[in-house]
Amino acid sequence: MGLRACGLEGRRFRLLWMCGLVVAVARTPAAAVPPLDSAEIVRKVQARYDETRDFTADVTQDMTIASMGKTVTGHGTIAFKKPGKLRLELKDNDPQTVVADGATLWLYQPKEQQVMKAPFEAAFRSTTPISFLTGVGRINDDFDVRLDSGAAANTAPAAEIVLILTPRRAGSDVGQLRLTVGRDTFDIQGAEVHDPLGNISRLRFDHIRRNSGVPDDQFVFQVPSGVDVINAPIGQ
Repeated sequence: MGLRACGLEGRRFRLLWMCGLVVAVARTPAAAVPPLDSAEIVRKVQARYDETRDFTADVTQDMTIASMGKTVTGHGTIAFKKPGKLRLELKDNDPQTVVADGATLWLYQPKEQQVMKAPFEAAFRSTTPISFLTGVGRINDDFDVRLDSGAAANTAPAAEIVLILTPRRAGSDVGQLRLTVGRDTFDIQGAEVHDPLGNISRLRFDHIRRNSGVPDDQFVFQVPSGVDVINAPIGQ
């Protein structure tokens, strides 16, 4: 696979994991430790999401592109607002901006001098996981959920629970979604997406601010001068 093809696959995966990963995270006061029952945990996580109109957070991303044989780490910020608005800014070695404004999903990588775009509906409905971001679905309706008893769960802090979510829809672009949930708050503290090609993306959220009234102008994207715009191969 050539360098250009590898780059295209990497950019396509960035869009796919963004569609699959972004979920509302709600910080609340500590509650009683819940029993390890996946159905009850899912109900609590969904309730947190239902109560969240917007959130902002610091984010750390580790993304492994299988065809390139490398993992890239980025740090930045993320903002989300219902319905379907998103802004992710990552810096470090591979800077990028991802914006969803409710009509279009944009991915801008300055080093590539290129912007990938996709219609909002095509991008956010190309994979089952996005349904509970846009509010048109429920986690239990779209996924088979089980507690993770593997290595990832065994190395997680005692205050966290690891859930494995497998999309029920055949042919989903996202093969598996792993969520790390606070044991006493049901907050989503981390997420990991595996796709059928072996690509993996991991996110961790810190300093979450919930229902702070994020303004709509945070989700407006202006294409930089002299940058190529191409259509993303999502839903094709």
